[in-house]
Amino acid sequence: MVPVKMMQEILDLKDKGFSKNEIVEYLKIHNQNPPSERTIRKYYNMESVPDNPGANLEKDKVFAAEPFHSAIVEIVDNLPKGYYISSVYDVLEERFVESGEYPQLPGNEQTLRNYVHHLKEKGLVKAEEPGNKRTYEFVFDTPPGEQMLLDFGQEKISDNSGEIFFLCLLLRYSRYLCVIAQDHKFNSEEACRAIYRCFFKLGGRPKTLVIDQDAVFVNSETYGEVVATQTFERFLQEQDLSLWVCNKADPESKGPIENSVKFVKSSFFSARTINSLADVQKSLPGWLERKNMRIHQSTFRVPKEIFDNIESKALRELLPSVFENSPLSFVEYKLGNQAFIQYKSNKYWISSAYCFQTVFYKITESQIHIYDKDKNLIRSHYLTSERGANIQNPEDRKDNSDQWLEVVERLRSKWNCKDFQHFINGVKKENPRHIYKQLRAVENYLEEEKPSRALMAKVLEACCKNFDYQFSQFKVTFLRLKQEDSVQQNLFVAPDLKPVNKVASHDFSFYGNAFKSRVSQEAN
Repeated sequence: MVPVKMMQEILDLKDKGFSKNEIVEYLKIHNQNPPSERTIRKYYNMESVPDNPGANLEKDKVFAAEPFHSAIVEIVDNLPKGYYISSVYDVLEERFVESGEYPQLPGNEQTLRNYVHHLKEKGLVKAEEPGNKRTYEFVFDTPPGEQMLLDFGQEKISDNSGEIFFLCLLLRYSRYLCVIAQDHKFNSEEACRAIYRCFFKLGGRPKTLVIDQDAVFVNSETYGEVVATQTFERFLQEQDLSLWVCNKADPESKGPIENSVKFVKSSFFSARTINSLADVQKSLPGWLERKNMRIHQSTFRVPKEIFDNIESKALRELLPSVFENSPLSFVEYKLGNQAFIQYKSNKYWISSAYCFQTVFYKITESQIHIYDKDKNLIRSHYLTSERGANIQNPEDRKDNSDQWLEVVERLRSKWNCKDFQHFINGVKKENPRHIYKQLRAVENYLEEEKPSRALMAKVLEACCKNFDYQFSQFKVTFLRLKQEDSVQQNLFVAPDLKPVNKVASHDFSFYGNAFKSRVSQEAN
């Protein structure tokens, strides 16, 4: 439709005596694109510009139908901050299409944008516009499978009682996006686990990680020399990844991932009421699937299709990782009086403080990683191709002659009794070379059994009486007294029996006379 300003200009030129052809030439001279001859003739013959020239051209507003109108008004009016139409459209799609109520929405995002603009003009919804607009910039292409970009974002939940922290991971070639969220800031280990989780979902690894100078990843940077954090460096070596750290004000490198963080905030968070992490985890996977299936505004291609057809084949194969936290990846191992794990005829040692405990281990491509009972990493050793080797770190071979004193004080604070020090002195005398191992084994055993102080007093008394000062002897004594204690607790007095206060008694002459009387009766 011709703008109202041009309509009025045609009528003004007509009043000045311009013919139709002269009006065309006038508009061309003044760098305006003249309408067709038929359109000029139409407005040339009018007396004045109509009040609403486009009234007959208005289309039916498909989103005005229920339940879409009420849902749109509810969403827009209840948002406490600026919103994006793409996010409102996604919420409608989630509410009506994914629930199965409708096969599809009645219009596209542009139709919804026009309808919300109409509602604002009519005063049916608030007219505040968001301050920031989502933008996309051109970035140079890289080969498929070459780079993955990472960046962090955060967003307050609806009642301002907390925040959601998320990590965006973007494959540069296909623009395939992954997002992992949690309710607290990422540390280095959590970030590495999130990256490996993304690798696992994609089914492979890129060659290079592109990151910002974030403290989670980078410890320091001096004249271009980057020192990664210890945890992140271990992850890079394990997964054979190279690192690209972006400089400040480097939009060519950081632009795509920064736009992705803005996109998550605008398209996912802006139109949703988020009260907890559970709300994010419920909706985020479906949102990611839908967004990866849409045409990307920078490449004009569908990220999911490009990833499936091209980039997934270029990713390197997935490697096992120490940061993979699935229970199936851990192997349980019960330690004896020596703290080592035997794997393929080789012994991989840890501190003797873990003797008689249950530990776990997992094997990556070149290392064995050993964990305590709470799945905290204790030690990592490189695997050896030798047979019968003993692999041990120097710190595990250090003299622990003073460590037994700390164990004694811990035991004393829990189980001190009359015979406690006597028992400790006996252990020292019987096990001069292995006093720490013996006392640590006793401590671990008591932590599992959790006996009463009364039972422990009996056990220590029996050990001192029988000179049982070794852990194996202590354990036998403990189990015996524990069983006896259990049997005594199960004994009871029958409720219908009463104790006798007085028992009849006789002197020996009474029994002699009774015996003589019985003999006389037998003779007769």
